Amino acid sequence: MHFIYSLGIGGAEKLAYDMIAGLPPDRYRPIVVCVGENGPLGDMFRERGCPVYFHPNSPGQTFRIVSWVKEIIEREQVSVIHAHQYNPLHYSVLSIAGNSRVNLVYTEHGRMYPERFNWKRYLTNPFFALRVNHLVSISHSTKDAMIRYDNFPARRIKVIHNGIHFDVLNPDIDLREKRRSLGIGENSRIIGTASRLEEIKNIPMMLRGMKKVLERCPDTVLVIAGHGSQAGQLKELAQELGIADQVRFLGLRLDLPELFRLMEVFLLVSFTEGISITLLEALGSGVPVVVTRTGGNPEVVVDGGCGYLIEVGDEVAMGERVMGLLEHPEQGQQMGKRGRELVRNYFSFGAMLDGYMSLYDNPCSERRKGGKG
Repeated sequence: MHFIYSLGIGGAEKLAYDMIAGLPPDRYRPIVVCVGENGPLGDMFRERGCPVYFHPNSPGQTFRIVSWVKEIIEREQVSVIHAHQYNPLHYSVLSIAGNSRVNLVYTEHGRMYPERFNWKRYLTNPFFALRVNHLVSISHSTKDAMIRYDNFPARRIKVIHNGIHFDVLNPDIDLREKRRSLGIGENSRIIGTASRLEEIKNIPMMLRGMKKVLERCPDTVLVIAGHGSQAGQLKELAQELGIADQVRFLGLRLDLPELFRLMEVFLLVSFTEGISITLLEALGSGVPVVVTRTGGNPEVVVDGGCGYLIEVGDEVAMGERVMGLLEHPEQGQQMGKRGRELVRNYFSFGAMLDGYMSLYDNPCSERRKGGKG
């Protein structure tokens, strides 16, 4: 049972979707349970033949939701729960309290911004951890936050980096036609991102940095794939900055591998990140990157290797790095080659899935075995 908070297309949800497709059908029968936000991913799961159970999350519903989850566990004869993020972990632990038959795997995919102590969680998480068979973080920086802010036992947290399907990248497409479909001229330089349009992604910094880029490279177009609650505000900011004609807000897209083929630089300027799937996909597509030095980004990008690291909020540095790559395309091409090899060697989907399946098949946690992790 993959237990998720949202059926929207975010990083953790997309990962669960891909994992379900990759699980050997002779060994696993996956289902999806969502307590939180509805969205288009539900239909995508169902099209793959995966049962989906959805219940909205609202105050005062804890006991009703726990009872509902218990019924699903019994009806579907669930033996493994993979809880993605904290809210599903909370309901999972309450639903299987006293049920030692279920193997509970919990993955922390990222952190909130700004990071805050939650004393209730800090005090209760050590007890929650007693019922979790396997604690997983997608990056070492996220693991550090789980220890410091969540009070989970350090020795029990295993790091499994996100991975991607390399073979779906770099599709053979008509690049001119793709540009025309986006309303971008043949001679325009294209930089871009794929991201939720939420505060944590810090898109205003990207737009201000884009204004700097246009001062030296006026034929550049910034494409932003994704949707979110800040879409309207960001479009207004682009207008205020006088760059609206050079920015394309594309909304939710399912053709990211094709969009990466057009980009000369990929941007990710979030306040915090785990291990971004879109960052890995851009690197795997041979696109040099400019990313903020935060969260798991430095675990992927070595400054000057397959891209550049900049400080959060430093839009001037962002502009300079982007302009340098646009003005010296051969440098970007070399970085792109290194990025492609990096992803192939260290961030494969197969290696990630193998790591999780080893946990699914082994309900004995390090705590129960008496190990030190």
